[in-house]
Amino acid sequence: MKQKLLFIFTVCTLILSSLDSKPKRELRILIDAEADANFELELWQEKPSETEASIAPKPPEVIQFKGNRITVTPKDDFEYFRVRRLGEYGAKGFWTQVFSTNVDPGSPLSVPKEFVTKKAIEPKPIPKKVATVISNDSFVIVKEKEDIRYLTKDTITVSPIDDASGISEVRYRINDGQWNSAKSLTSIPFTEEGDYKLLYFSVDKAGNKEAVQILDFIRDTKPPTSKVEWVGPIAKGKGNVNFLSPESKIRLVGSDNRSGLKDIFYSTTCQSGKQSEFKPFSTDLSILDFKAECKGSFQIFYYAVDQVGNEEPVKSLLFQLGSESN
Repeated sequence: MKQKLLFIFTVCTLILSSLDSKPKRELRILIDAEADANFELELWQEKPSETEASIAPKPPEVIQFKGNRITVTPKDDFEYFRVRRLGEYGAKGFWTQVFSTNVDPGSPLSVPKEFVTKKAIEPKPIPKKVATVISNDSFVIVKEKEDIRYLTKDTITVSPIDDASGISEVRYRINDGQWNSAKSLTSIPFTEEGDYKLLYFSVDKAGNKEAVQILDFIRDTKPPTSKVEWVGPIAKGKGNVNFLSPESKIRLVGSDNRSGLKDIFYSTTCQSGKQSEFKPFSTDLSILDFKAECKGSFQIFYYAVDQVGNEEPVKSLLFQLGSESN
């Protein structure tokens, strides 16, 4: 039965009341094994051979015990010991190497390094980090533009956080400009359209500096544009007036150079009638449908909206319906 034992021992010196008596040694052995395991301990006066079958001439003192720890008091002339595990049905494990019983308290001496208990190193407390937060509700990410981030407000609010010593300053830089400093929470204006790179970090009162944060984004302030396209027969008259046939259709198209077009909304009204609610444009509008619904004339109102919410001013177009004879 091959069994490798790992154990740790300490020796304490107990001084007797009589000055003529020698101090007793207390050998405490802790074995890395189950609490109900059985072991055999040998105490030797002379060191036994670890490689040959022969042993020292003087017989050892043998102690059998149950459990993974034992405390013994070796006699003065017993200088060595070794341990082995005992199994069921008389099985015996291999002896450990021979150790000296003369070990000063707290000193490994003859104990191999692998049997010495290392003092656990307590991890140093992790200092609280300085952090700077920018609210995500100030931005919109446009998937169609390769996940580009667009600023939807006129300012960015930088909020430093430090629960320990407090914030000393917030530093920030826009594009390749100079570094600016603020004492605490600050709002940075971005009113002009363009591409931006914001660098920022905070420093607390203890001197801890946050790593520089980088935020790339685009400011889109210009609204999109929309227009009407004619689908089907069309003719030009005097004064550049367009003449459409009943089979013609109206198509609304738009464009935006920054964040991109999101929607075009339209509303209609017949002559002297109530204007309808605005709704998204999706399919071409039929002149024939308007002719069946309206008499005399009808009007279309429309405007475009981009991905960041910029709205175009409402446009309108008036249509005068003619008779069949015309």
